[in-house]
Amino acid sequence: MTITTPKLTFDQYLKYDDGTDTRYELVNGELIPMSLGSGQHGALAEFLNVCFRAEILRLRLDWTSKQMVIGIRSPLLADGIHQGFQM
Repeated sequence: MTITTPKLTFDQYLKYDDGTDTRYELVNGELIPMSLGSGQHGALAEFLNVCFRAEILRLRLDWTSKQMVIGIRSPLLADGIHQGFQM
């Protein structure tokens, strides 16, 4: 017997909360747990956020910049490369 789970839409994914600290990416409608980013990845994300905040302050904009993570994986092409990415 095969059990299938319904595929999530992007809107459902954005609202999804399983009550844990696990972060997921949406792959073809399915939730895939995300691995933790590397230290270098975190440092780069923080650097960009600091730059955004400085520019927002400099331009006196009524904006905010927050470091958040949303993971979306595009469908794989036949050669195994993600759509929209070049290597």
